[in-house]
Amino acid sequence: MIADRQARIAASLDSVHEALRFVHRELDHVASDPQRWRWISVGAVIALQGALVAALSGYETAEEGDVVDPSYPERYAPVTLLLRRARSTDYLNPPERLVLTGAAARRIEQVIAFRNGVVHGTSPDIPGYSESIHGPFRETFSAIRHVLLVHPAFDPGPHGLVTALIADQLAAISRRLVSDG
Repeated sequence: MIADRQARIAASLDSVHEALRFVHRELDHVASDPQRWRWISVGAVIALQGALVAALSGYETAEEGDVVDPSYPERYAPVTLLLRRARSTDYLNPPERLVLTGAAARRIEQVIAFRNGVVHGTSPDIPGYSESIHGPFRETFSAIRHVLLVHPAFDPGPHGLVTALIADQLAAISRRLVSDG
């Protein structure tokens, strides 16, 4: 857990960038190996968690407690809790707050659940799954785009290079998900 807010934002953005690079590399091979959707889900959730940590750390009034796991204060909160906080008026104001329809939230939760299944060894078989997963992944990457690029809660100035790299990765991933889906 990084206590300094600015250092936490910078580290989170670096994490998002690396996770998106990983997702992009895996997407290059998913047509020939659908099992790679498993790893794409892992990278997508890492990117989402990093994006939410950066967003929830963005305001000058943000506290370390905004991103910690109440059960394990030395860890970041689980992505589902961070997602709830990013949607809450208690943590972010418009336009930074993540506004999702119920259906959009469920699509993102599908990706999180799939990732959890991969990590815990309970994920379903993949054949046929890739056709139905494009929408949930697009929703997940849209949420990342919103909190990091469209309406960041942090000052993007000091993070111009990494946010530009994130924007490039998101654009490439989005193009791939549209062309393949």
